[in-house]
Amino acid sequence: MERLRDVAERQSESVRILLAACKCHTTAQRKILLHKSRQIRKEDDISMRVLARSSKWNGGCMTVLTGVSRGIQGLRLSYHRKFKRRDTDEEPTEKDYDNAAATIRSEAIDRALQEDSMTLRRETKLMLVGQDNSGKDLVMHQIKVLYAEGYYSPEDRMKFRDAVRSTMRLLVHAMIDLLKDTGIHLPKTLNHDFAILLDEVEMVDMHHITTAAAAAVRNLWFSAEFSSTYLKNFEIDFPQYSPYFAQEVERIATEDYIPTEGDIIRLNQSIGGIKELRFNWDELDVHLFNINRYIPDQFRKRWFHQFDSPTSLVYTVDVSMYDRPFYGQATKSQLLEEFASFESWVTSSNFANSSIILLLNNFTRFRDKLRYSPLETFFPDYEPSANDPETSARQYVLKQFKDVNRNRLSIYSFWVDLDMSDNQHLYAALKKTLQHIQQRKARTDEQSAKFAVDE
Repeated sequence: MERLRDVAERQSESVRILLAACKCHTTAQRKILLHKSRQIRKEDDISMRVLARSSKWNGGCMTVLTGVSRGIQGLRLSYHRKFKRRDTDEEPTEKDYDNAAATIRSEAIDRALQEDSMTLRRETKLMLVGQDNSGKDLVMHQIKVLYAEGYYSPEDRMKFRDAVRSTMRLLVHAMIDLLKDTGIHLPKTLNHDFAILLDEVEMVDMHHITTAAAAAVRNLWFSAEFSSTYLKNFEIDFPQYSPYFAQEVERIATEDYIPTEGDIIRLNQSIGGIKELRFNWDELDVHLFNINRYIPDQFRKRWFHQFDSPTSLVYTVDVSMYDRPFYGQATKSQLLEEFASFESWVTSSNFANSSIILLLNNFTRFRDKLRYSPLETFFPDYEPSANDPETSARQYVLKQFKDVNRNRLSIYSFWVDLDMSDNQHLYAALKKTLQHIQQRKARTDEQSAKFAVDE
């Protein structure tokens, strides 16, 4: 019994100790919670005081601004009363209403001009220049179809059928003239095709071509005899995009022929003057000007100031014309005229802050001609590379353009064949180039503005 009593007393003592420990632990937790609660209330009190001071400051600012605005309104009213010298109780006359309407119109015009000036700062202005038949009109037409006005409907395309077939007739005449002038010896089968073309041009209908003549054009054009003669030709004028039309001649000769977009944009529709086109190129707002042929000096002085500082000058040149004589001088290249024209554009004060995009067109024909008409014949200072004459020829021609760039404008060059595809890959590259130019220009303007503020 005593042992049981001792055990019970020990157990009760353990329970008392445990309860005391729990009570201490609970008291500690309560103290911790009470401390955290006081800290939170203190932080909230500080935040409320800061918010109250901020509200008081903002309210004071608003009060001051309101007072300034009322003061300005009062000055305007006193100015009106002083200089108009009218009694406030006097009824407005019809002239007053007219003056008020004129003031409203003037303010609207000022706002419109300001918005237009902001738009002009943001837009990408491009100047498309180059000699006739250099490919710039094709660039204009392709961009117009791909990014601006879209594709023609079948009904609209039918309107161009006679123009396409007339171009084919001009091609046939040029082929006949070249074969007659050179007097090359043709195989028997090609002589038969030549005879078919002679019969074809005797027909009165300029807007029709027979299937036999179409086959004859294709056979002659892709023969080795005619191809080599055509590459060396610089006397007979062919339609601008003869290789394309010769390749498509059988399709064009069919009875149910409907012109494609490619046929239409390769028609020679260039006219003198200046054409413009606006379109959105992703984030670029593009305003494209196409300058054709000679612009009178009087017109230049009166109108060319609108071309000040365009984003880029796009210059197109047909490099395959390098073996054409320059003003009848057999050993002078027609590219000399291109170099001089390019120099006059890039040294103009209108383009002092612009970049240059140089499109070197008809690259394939240029490369093929080098075998028959060496570049050194027309440029004695050119030394072809024995390992890679094509690359050295390209580098030489490009260097001639860069040498006349006395203002050291940025030049981005592209060797292209504009007439052989829709050139979407080229325009994708041009878009990236323009984005790079605009980003660089924006960084330059930002640095200039920051420098002006620092001063």
